[in-house]
Amino acid sequence: MTPRRSFIESKQRGAERLHNARAEVAAVESVMRKEAEYIRGVVGDGRARAVVAFNLFQTPPDLARRMVSMGPSRPRSILEPSAGLGRIYRAVREVHPSAPVTLVDSSADCCGELYRATEGDADAMILQRDFLEVEPVELYDFIAMNPPFKQGRDIKHIEHARAMLAPGGVLVALCYDGVRQRARLEPVAQSWEPLGPGAFKSEGTNAAAVLLTIEG
Repeated sequence: MTPRRSFIESKQRGAERLHNARAEVAAVESVMRKEAEYIRGVVGDGRARAVVAFNLFQTPPDLARRMVSMGPSRPRSILEPSAGLGRIYRAVREVHPSAPVTLVDSSADCCGELYRATEGDADAMILQRDFLEVEPVELYDFIAMNPPFKQGRDIKHIEHARAMLAPGGVLVALCYDGVRQRARLEPVAQSWEPLGPGAFKSEGTNAAAVLLTIEG
C-alpha cells in the first residue's frame, strides 16, 4: 500500500468516525430536548427543576379546568389534597381568583413549587403534610383532588376528604378505575365517569382513571 493510499484511507476512516460521533451527539441532544420539554411541562412555569414525589402524575390542564367547572359556582373555601405542582390550583384561580384555598402535599419539592405558584396569593395556604394525617377540623365547600393511585391510596384519600366536605359542598376527584375503587367509591358518588386509559398519557401513564363527584 502506497503512503498516499494509506493516508486517504486513514482520512476516510477519520471522517466516518467523526460522522458517527456527530450522529450520536445529535441523538443524545434530541433525547435531552424531549426530556427538558417534558420537565418544563411538569413544572408548568418554564423552569426545569427536579421534583421528587410518590406516584406524582399531574392532572392534565384541560381536565383540571373541567374539574373546577364541576364544583360550586361560589365556594367560600376550597381544599386541594395532594396538590402536587399546582395544576388544579391554577385552574381554580382562573375561576375563583380570591376564594380561600388550602393546598396539602407531603413532598418538600412539591411544596416548594406550590410556594412559587402561589407567590403573592394571600388567600392560599400550603400545608406540607401527609393528607391522611390532617385532622378534619375544618369543612370545605369545594374539594378538588387527584390523589396517588398506587396501593389503593386514592380510596383512603377520597374517603378522608369526604369527612371534610361541608353540607351542600362538592367533592370532585380522580381515582383509579379498579374493582376496589368501584366497590368503595361508586356507591357514594353522585357521578361516576370512566375516562379511559389515555386520560393521563400526556403525564407519563396509561392508568385508567375515573372522574367522580360526591356531594355533602
